[in-house]
Amino acid sequence: MRRGLDSCAQLSSVNDGAVWIERITRENFPEAVQIVDWSHASERLWAVGNAVFGAQTAQAAKWTEGWLRKLWHGQVGEVVTALQELELEQGRYPQEVQQAAGYFASHAERMAYDVYREEGLPLGSGTVESGARSVVQQRMKRPGRGWRRASGQAMLAGLSELHSGRFEQTWHTPCSIAA
Repeated sequence: MRRGLDSCAQLSSVNDGAVWIERITRENFPEAVQIVDWSHASERLWAVGNAVFGAQTAQAAKWTEGWLRKLWHGQVGEVVTALQELELEQGRYPQEVQQAAGYFASHAERMAYDVYREEGLPLGSGTVESGARSVVQQRMKRPGRGWRRASGQAMLAGLSELHSGRFEQTWHTPCSIAA
């Protein structure tokens, strides 16, 4: 909120569709448009195509790319129907594949990629994940580091300010520390 999140014209949250992320976002930012990360959705379709038609086969690629086009244009219902027709619940398929139809059906309203593109909303969480990887993991997971929660959070807050170019401003801003 210190960064002016409440003044954004439109707030969105792009994530992998995990129930806990959806819940936390809905509770804290009910006005946010929630979007299932395009990469995660396409990985699910690729997993189905490879499982059903053979890994890395031309038939798997043709099937997957065709349904990805439908998904890209907001035709999630058609994708769900196609997945249901494949009868993926069979034990020979990995769990991710068996649950694919349910995954797309339960997240359909969060997969309106055509609408999101029109509105200029992001479809991927890669920039956030990259930032977490390069700032958080690089600094906090070095060998020999034994961060406790409080000191780790303080370090991450400082690193966030440093990497966002706001360190000097924040350094000179009075703060209150909760006891």
